[in-house]
Amino acid sequence: MQKDVPQPPPSRSVFAMLVGVAITLGGTSVAMATEISIASGRPGGLYYPVAGAVCALVNEHTADDGINCTVAFGAGSVANIEALRQGEADMAIVQADVQRDAVTGSGAFAAAGPFSELRSVAALFVEDVTIAARRDKGIVALDDLKGKRIYLGAPGSGGRAIIDRLMAAAGWSPGDVTEVPEGGYTAPDLAEALCDGELDAFVMTVGHPSPLITEAVSMCDVILVPVAGPAVDKVIAENGLYTPSAIPPGTYPGIDKAVPGIAVVATLLTTAGTQADAAYAAARAFVEGYERLGENSPLFSALSVGQIATEGLTAPLHEGAARYYSEARKP
Repeated sequence: MQKDVPQPPPSRSVFAMLVGVAITLGGTSVAMATEISIASGRPGGLYYPVAGAVCALVNEHTADDGINCTVAFGAGSVANIEALRQGEADMAIVQADVQRDAVTGSGAFAAAGPFSELRSVAALFVEDVTIAARRDKGIVALDDLKGKRIYLGAPGSGGRAIIDRLMAAAGWSPGDVTEVPEGGYTAPDLAEALCDGELDAFVMTVGHPSPLITEAVSMCDVILVPVAGPAVDKVIAENGLYTPSAIPPGTYPGIDKAVPGIAVVATLLTTAGTQADAAYAAARAFVEGYERLGENSPLFSALSVGQIATEGLTAPLHEGAARYYSEARKP
């Protein structure tokens, strides 16, 4: 691994900004405030700082509406659904496809059955299936992952669910890829594991710019592999929540061409038992703060305000969120 690491590009400051928002939570609570928690994601990912940004926006109004928001780490979309089901969190960030599986009782939730109490609050941002590979491994297309050492994503994560669907659509068998599981490498994170040669590539579903991708391309000679071809087309055709996408050129140093891929929306969910005022406060805070978030990060630029209330939301809108959107649409 290269020891002289260049300074990360300005996009890294986006992550720092969101983390800064997240870690400054808590100072705005008032006596007798209604506390809500958001199950987010793992350290180093985007779900935690995004949840922190949402909470910070909610907490700007705590003195007026009595709603105070805090953030909890999570272990992925599937685990976050279970946290809602068990009452361990009031809200959670979940990929739209995992949300649909929870509503219908399919996929990872076939044994548990439909989650009829699940409710939507907002669509947050768009995530792309992203493959980062060492240039010297000759991985230039999805099929080139065969026979390589790949981190496919954590079990229970929404990203893992998508890559599993892609491999099934391609007709791959489990042995076609040498999976390096979480904890199967000694480096402190995926970027270093890739640059140290412990992996040939890693796959993740993430919004861009991503601090982990920025780290990887800054540390060694890493390329982003197009996620395209018949298997991708098949998955998009069979799953209405997936759309063709592209990582824009210039998002990362050395990536000077658009990288085609497949995308899904990350959503904010709750349950029917959440107080209407809390769901109202979360929806209002995110919509009214969306432009400010977009000024700091291109992560918040792909969705229109109208799409925030509709995109990828298979679960019915919570009554509180629905009330806010109805009011917001009035002239």
